[in-house]
Amino acid sequence: QATTIINDIIASVGRTGSITPVAILEPVSIGGVIVSKATLHNQDELDKKNIRIGDTVIIQRAGDVIPKVVEVAINKRPGNTKKYLLPESCPVCGVQAAKSSDEVVLRCQNYNCDAQVKGRIKHFISKEGLDIDGFGEKLVDQLVDNNILNDISDIFYLNQDQLSELDRMGDKSANNIINAIQLSKNITLSQFINGLGIRNVGVHASRILEETFDGNIDNLMDADMESLLSIHEVGDIMAKSIVDYFNNQDNRN
Repeated sequence: QATTIINDIIASVGRTGSITPVAILEPVSIGGVIVSKATLHNQDELDKKNIRIGDTVIIQRAGDVIPKVVEVAINKRPGNTKKYLLPESCPVCGVQAAKSSDEVVLRCQNYNCDAQVKGRIKHFISKEGLDIDGFGEKLVDQLVDNNILNDISDIFYLNQDQLSELDRMGDKSANNIINAIQLSKNITLSQFINGLGIRNVGVHASRILEETFDGNIDNLMDADMESLLSIHEVGDIMAKSIVDYFNNQDNRN
């Protein structure tokens, strides 16, 4: 734990469209790691803990988990602190945000929002997904910003010339990434499922689905609620997420 000051609060958009308040902190060291941001989860959490811009707060970091604000030092609160309200529209694409009846999270409703596209691709290529060596987050940002990548499938159509033309990317680096993309095609189904980023489906569930459907993606794509609910450890919410994901023709393609 450490004590620091919230200099600002911003809205961050995740790969599933979740719009999350993030505290921009006065940088502080926790366990040898300099921390300058902390998640505030959602508007309800902000209101419940009465967190404001300018507050002195206690933050906590456990392992590699994103730091969170534990509590506010009310006795140190200056007179000019400001309450924060999440925006009514997505801060990235401007599309109206909405909250479903069964969750507290505010979400951007634009599936093609750049923030969501970048988030899905970054998740897909991460260590728990396809683990494409040398394919970092800054490269993803460049490729999406330059309209070269619009979806995870576009990764497999990248060529060396496209990569070589990017900032700080030489022929050798471009070639290494193309080779790493080719290697990433030889992965387990569970890695692939997890990389898709289906809501409510994590690493453990991906392994269960791989075993249940004998490593066959087509069987999983065609699974209905009844067959999914017959699987141990798969409940209503996860089953609905899987069915909804594969009912989307773009996802199937």
